[in-house]
Amino acid sequence: MKNWLLISALFIGGHLFAQDPTAEVWVGVSVPVQLGKNVHWQWHNDASYRTNGISVFPHQVLYRTGIRRFFNQHWNAAAGGALFFTRVSYQKEDREFGQENRMWQEIVHQTNQQKIWRVQNRFRLEQRFFEATEDRAAFYATRFRYRSAFIFTPTNIVQLQLSNEYMHQLSNGKMKFNQNRFIVSAIYSLKQQSQLQFSYIWQYRSSTSSQNIVAIIFQKSIGSNGNN
Repeated sequence: MKNWLLISALFIGGHLFAQDPTAEVWVGVSVPVQLGKNVHWQWHNDASYRTNGISVFPHQVLYRTGIRRFFNQHWNAAAGGALFFTRVSYQKEDREFGQENRMWQEIVHQTNQQKIWRVQNRFRLEQRFFEATEDRAAFYATRFRYRSAFIFTPTNIVQLQLSNEYMHQLSNGKMKFNQNRFIVSAIYSLKQQSQLQFSYIWQYRSSTSSQNIVAIIFQKSIGSNGNN
């Protein structure tokens, strides 16, 4: 009898675990705005649409904004806020989205930008405010993110990146692993200070199995007066 109960529990647990899709598609746009003629200040803007598995249905939509300060060619820092809407489950018939209000701060260091090979390190701190949904109460979490990236620029048009981002989170008085992302990217420079980025992301989270993600991001840099 105990063996049958164990087998049943494993079957049910495996079935629930398998409900999370193994693949997603992320489509995003980034619009950094240079503030006037001052090259040291930038208005950060990015938005993303993330699918519910391989489909056109959304699992998450987000908008992030902030102000960035460039100290020199090696160091910059930024801070801002973000708004996330995330489907409460991967079940397509579940149409409820939970709202997350987020504040974030980061500092970035990059080695000599004139070199073909360079290294970039980013530390980001996030304060996450989750509003209540039908199946959970509102709660707060602090997340720590560290990303290291190796960047190879063989030409003025193509840039290749290999990066890893580790995340740890403090919630309900407990500090624990949140997720890890391994990312391979190819970035193509276009005309008028635009670029197109294609990425493959292998994501492992504490609550689910790993996911394979294809991300496409378009970036357009502009001046605060609308000029390139």
